[in-house]
Amino acid sequence: MFFVKARAAQILFMGHIEMIKDFLFRLLVIVVILGVGALSSWIFYHVKRKELFGGFIGGMVIGVLGALIGAFILDRFLLEPVKRVLQFLVYDMDVNVVAAFIGAFFAVFIMNKLNHDKDRKKY
Repeated sequence: MFFVKARAAQILFMGHIEMIKDFLFRLLVIVVILGVGALSSWIFYHVKRKELFGGFIGGMVIGVLGALIGAFILDRFLLEPVKRVLQFLVYDMDVNVVAAFIGAFFAVFIMNKLNHDKDRKKY
């Protein structure tokens, strides 16, 4: 009898663990979306010195809305095609195109920094 009650308590406890994991996962999603929105606003307002409607807070609100649109709406429509394209570029070809692009981007970035980040001449 004691074993049956202990097993029932263990099963009940396992259900609570799953609920806690689900809650923490949803909380993580909210924190990431808020963080992405705030980071994008911070980059445009402080790093790039761009004027945003409503200042930093207005930019953060728009950044959070953009992150929500990207995370929930576009993810539903674009996830599978993007996965297929990346699968082809990374694994189905003999060359990892994504890694090659990242390497080329950083090489050009370093070259730009060695050139003292000069602006282009206007012709």
